[in-house]
Amino acid sequence: MSAARVRGWLCLAATVVLEVVATLTLKASHGFTVPLPSVVSVAAYCGTTVMLAFALKVVPVSVAYVVWTGAGTAAVALLAAVLFADRLSPAGWGGVALVVVGVMLINARRGSRAPEEHTQ
Repeated sequence: MSAARVRGWLCLAATVVLEVVATLTLKASHGFTVPLPSVVSVAAYCGTTVMLAFALKVVPVSVAYVVWTGAGTAAVALLAAVLFADRLSPAGWGGVALVVVGVMLINARRGSRAPEEHTQ
């Protein structure tokens, strides 16, 4: 794997992490009434957008979007259960598992070509 592709996937991983941080701190902000989590949430959402833009230079958008949203959804569901005592039904956890399987299936597809990295 080329260095550019590795950077693209690292940017995509950062996108997922920032999205999870943004969502969890949004919950902790209590409707933007608690300053620190409010600022962290907005900053993390901005960082998510920037990192996704960098990732899309080399990762196909169809793959990037599924990985970003799928991994983010699963991580938020798991962490919200731990941090905020959010409850999901067994069917809800089954849905999270299906999201993870869907992400794996999209990533396993062969024959998709990544766009060439721009050299501007």
